[in-house]
Amino acid sequence: MDNNKKIVYLVLFDYSTNDCNGIDINLYDTYQKAVNRFKQIIEQEKNPNMSWVANAFDDEDKLINWYELDTNIEDLKDNQEHELWWNITDKFNYNYHSFIDLRIMKIE
Repeated sequence: MDNNKKIVYLVLFDYSTNDCNGIDINLYDTYQKAVNRFKQIIEQEKNPNMSWVANAFDDEDKLINWYELDTNIEDLKDNQEHELWWNITDKFNYNYHSFIDLRIMKIE
């Protein structure tokens, strides 16, 4: 790695409903801190007291048909640093989406 460059880990949370939307950005100095925040946001989104996303899953944590989930979270199993994403949308109302990304970035 170039000595003039530092790696930072960005956790980006882009969310929207019919009446609310926003983007939260968090920067971390270690991959593990970023992964912890990434997982925490997913858990918060799956909490029915915090987000509509909980409605996208049945009692066995399986995705209900009219929602779409695109993720590579299974890549965490190999103990390597990866950019990650966990993106869920309502197929019939795109205003309902939660996009959570972990990006690895080099800064000078």
